[in-house]
Amino acid sequence: MSKIAFVETPKPIAELMVELASAPKDGLVLDSGCGRGVFLKALVEKGYKNCIGIELDEELSEQSRKACPTCKIITGDYLDYNPRIRFDLIIGNPPYAHFNQLPEEIAAKVDRIIKTKKGDIYYAFIMKSIDLLKPGGELIYIVPYHFFYNTYARIVREKILKNGKLEIVIDLDEVRLFKGESPETVIFRFRKGMHDLSKEKIELVVIRGNATAHEIKKGVLEVLKEKTPTELFDYTVIEHYMSADEAWSTLPLSKNMEFPSVPLNKLAKVGVGIVSGFDRAFLVNEDELSEFTEEELKLIKKFIKSKNCRRFITEGFEYYILIPDEIREEKVLAKKYPNIYKKIVKFKEAMERRYLPKNKKWFNWQALRNYGFLMENLDRKRIYVPTLDRKPYNRFSLAEGGYLPSGDVLFIQPHDEDDLYFLLGYLNSNFFRRYYLARGGRRGGRVSFTQRLLEKVEIPAFNEKTKEKISAKAKEIVELLKKGKDASELEDELERIVLDGLMMKRFHRGNKRKEHTLDEYLKRFSRKDM
Repeated sequence: MSKIAFVETPKPIAELMVELASAPKDGLVLDSGCGRGVFLKALVEKGYKNCIGIELDEELSEQSRKACPTCKIITGDYLDYNPRIRFDLIIGNPPYAHFNQLPEEIAAKVDRIIKTKKGDIYYAFIMKSIDLLKPGGELIYIVPYHFFYNTYARIVREKILKNGKLEIVIDLDEVRLFKGESPETVIFRFRKGMHDLSKEKIELVVIRGNATAHEIKKGVLEVLKEKTPTELFDYTVIEHYMSADEAWSTLPLSKNMEFPSVPLNKLAKVGVGIVSGFDRAFLVNEDELSEFTEEELKLIKKFIKSKNCRRFITEGFEYYILIPDEIREEKVLAKKYPNIYKKIVKFKEAMERRYLPKNKKWFNWQALRNYGFLMENLDRKRIYVPTLDRKPYNRFSLAEGGYLPSGDVLFIQPHDEDDLYFLLGYLNSNFFRRYYLARGGRRGGRVSFTQRLLEKVEIPAFNEKTKEKISAKAKEIVELLKKGKDASELEDELERIVLDGLMMKRFHRGNKRKEHTLDEYLKRFSRKDM
């Protein structure tokens, strides 16, 4: 692996992680990628006597030997390390590098362990470390947050759940701890053994803002000792994660806030936008439009992009040339659409380097996802939302008909027009934002809206009166914002309607004498033809 994935852990963070350990001081301890020895020095200073470090890079392993003369240092690849002994504690900061960034030999080892070519090398380190622990042994790692939610990290989550439990999770968000790197970072303590996870709890510490490594060490230890939040850190005890299939969250909702619900994909089609793969070639300004023939203007489409999404409403749009896949010959394009051809041909060489499916020509869009559906419903209003957003509020945005979604937004097309403003209002509520983050939508300081997560989100099965109130308030907000006026008071009123509906259990129940099952709710809130 050499130094390509080596970033040294700050000394206070290494000391904090050693403080989290409860393994016996005479137990067998391993640093799985010891670098220059920062963890080993902290371990020795804390009184650990039997410490081993393994490091692939010869120069770094020699530095560890000099820094920690009482420790045993092995020069070699941790992924090849197969000792007969098992460890009381494994600790460290494994390398972070996606599969396609790895040397071929290392990549083959990672693939063997995590069974996918779409993961990260640190997934393999976690899984191997669990295997090398004694029953009751601890694994304490600092790693990127994305193994909590990444689809291809399911195997890692499954390994954790089948072989032990998480006891402590420290979410450091996007604090810049590593020089030149800014991963969304967590520290966790895992304990190997057989446990009834339904009865287990996790101590969860979440940073509120930015901090130095020294402040993090001091603050986390204080919070864990006192079991109470501080100005810098939230502290709570949560139920243990139970499913490897679902994203894990460090922003959990109370179990008391469960409600009768309908998956969003039963109320609306949720889809990804259309991807050009080379926006610069297809983007058109107003001046260029005036040069196009009537036939060429038929290839010009209006697109909503992330930058056009405000809260509740869209603002502006972009013109793009959309050359359908049916146009297969360059000479046909040049003859029938000469001005368009002249505009894009200068990008031909670069566009040919795009990834394109075999049936695509260099002048086609990379992925016309959902294109047939979108064109069939072009004149209908729909909701758009940025796929990745740093705003502290949701930007579900309503647009009139005539627009298409670009690749940086998702679209939501309600099956029933009556649900349009209801969904717009609810999805923009603070309650839904908290709910969505708790279901795994958080990516450090950003929110990621994915088709997979949005399709599965639970929309409360509010009664008709509550739905009508939400819809009416959302309409008022839209009209006010279109006039350029402030709608914050109306948004507060909308929030109260949503929370009142949830807290007062104002759900659709049909015959009040009869308790409805989830299947009955689905029938009530789904299209009849589904």
